[in-house]
Amino acid sequence: MWKSFLILLVVIDLILLGGGLSLLIYVLSMDYLPGHILAVVLTSLNAVAALYLAKSSINAGMNVFMVKVMGGMGLRLFVMLVVVAGVIFLTNLPNLGFIISLFVCYISKSVLEIIYVLKIKSNPQLFS
Repeated sequence: MWKSFLILLVVIDLILLGGGLSLLIYVLSMDYLPGHILAVVLTSLNAVAALYLAKSSINAGMNVFMVKVMGGMGLRLFVMLVVVAGVIFLTNLPNLGFIISLFVCYISKSVLEIIYVLKIKSNPQLFS
């Protein structure tokens, strides 16, 4: 299941990169490209961490599974907040482009996370 998750994640990343690149070329400026790439990479790492946390609690009870998934979500959101604050306050990247890219990428990959977490919980043998 890791293989199919990573393949879908790469496909989503390529779509987001291609769509963002075409938007930048035809509408905006290429100055936004580093922020867009950073948003794609950050959200990909976030999605992999989500699936890892779900997988690590696969054989536990529902309470442990929910604590790891929800606690992991809180921790991942906190780390993303720190990274986003660092990017906004410590770099010269265009903030609006980075935040919009981050939002679109995060929502896109959150859907993939939810689908795979539900698959893990409904059929744990796929991930053992």
